[in-house]
Amino acid sequence: MLLLTAKVVRPNMFRTKLIYTSLILFCSLFVLLLGCQFDDFKEIEELLDRGDAQTALEELEGFLQTEPKNPKILMLLGKSYNELGRYNEAVIQFENAAQLYESEPEKLNEARIELANTYLHIGDRDASFRLLKEVQQSTKNTKVLQKLIELVGDSYKTKQLTKGDSDNYSPMFSLDGTQIAFASFRLDNGEIYLMDLNGRITRRVTYSTDFNDNSPAFLHKPDYIFYSSEPKDTREIKLLIQSSGSTPIFAGLNLTHIHSKVTRSVIPNSFGTRVPRSSHEGNRVVYESNVDENLELFLLELSELDLTQFTPEHIKPKRFTYNDTDDGSPSFFPDGKRIIFVSSRDEVNQLYTINIDGKNERHFNPNRFDCYNPSVSPDGKTIVFMSARYGDWEIYLVDANGKNERQITNDIGRSIQPTFSPDGRYIAFVSDRGDAFHIYLMDLNKPITQQDLVERLHR
Repeated sequence: MLLLTAKVVRPNMFRTKLIYTSLILFCSLFVLLLGCQFDDFKEIEELLDRGDAQTALEELEGFLQTEPKNPKILMLLGKSYNELGRYNEAVIQFENAAQLYESEPEKLNEARIELANTYLHIGDRDASFRLLKEVQQSTKNTKVLQKLIELVGDSYKTKQLTKGDSDNYSPMFSLDGTQIAFASFRLDNGEIYLMDLNGRITRRVTYSTDFNDNSPAFLHKPDYIFYSSEPKDTREIKLLIQSSGSTPIFAGLNLTHIHSKVTRSVIPNSFGTRVPRSSHEGNRVVYESNVDENLELFLLELSELDLTQFTPEHIKPKRFTYNDTDDGSPSFFPDGKRIIFVSSRDEVNQLYTINIDGKNERHFNPNRFDCYNPSVSPDGKTIVFMSARYGDWEIYLVDANGKNERQITNDIGRSIQPTFSPDGRYIAFVSDRGDAFHIYLMDLNKPITQQDLVERLHR
């Protein structure tokens, strides 16, 4: 019998344990270092979110010395330069990141989109569209395509209502949604007009040649228009974005019967009494007024007021904000008991909400950008507003909980003064994407499709 034997070799247990321990320490150190880097990047992203781009840039430059070809660092550098308005330097960083991401299609598209957005900041729309066309042709990702739609124009089908060389502004829907009241400088001063949803002018409402009338609001009796009026001091229009309580502007509130043209003074001309907004039922009006050298909010209850016979002595305004900074541009929530408004705290104009009894004030959308002109959808679920970002003024939607913000205009020029229709289908807004400020109508039932995107990019 042939027996096969083998020598049993006992391993050096101490050496094996040492090697094993070393591997564990090495892996742990690697993971720790990697985690620290990710944490540092997260901190840098948080700095950018807070608007502290200079600190983010200083930290990134330190990383760049040890990892000059890390595309993540280059992307964050580009974003920091964008925040600081150093767009040419941002272009270089995004271009370098795109080259390093050549083998990673999703990351490559991310870099291309950032680069295209930077070109838009510079004003080079052709270069931006060339990049966005490359992204569109390389992906079917719906989130990416939606981002492209936001960058190349309005997110929903939009049509221009007013025409001509004169400025038009302050659109407001009638309570039944069939008409839009607006102010126009088509004569030698600002006057209030009515038009239908196709842009056909149906009526001129005010005839006050020595005043500029603006900010119309409809009341519960549909034949009346409530509006702000201020003495005309020049032949130039003053398109109101946000009032300043430190600027002594005389303005009052008037009420005009649409058909008879009978006009009554509601609040006589005083410091900065402007921007009246009616509740969804039309029985309350909120407005801003300059008191104590800053703007505060006031409420008018009109349900018991005889609109045919009242005098200013019958009006009993109720003040419900008391702050050291300006509170203005108010708009009602559907229940008529809560207001969203703009306040200039911390040197940034932001949106706040408050009850009409002055209680339960809340910072609605904390961010680092100026926000203006809020309007609430009739179901109370969505807020539309204008925000000034990176030298551009565009319109945004955000859910009523302050989340899910999305940009819905991005055409040439500035877009301002958005307002919802009573059924929530339309948003009327003002834009100077042409040669003058005109009123546009956006249909929220008609979002821009992928085919629309292709046509825009291939024009």
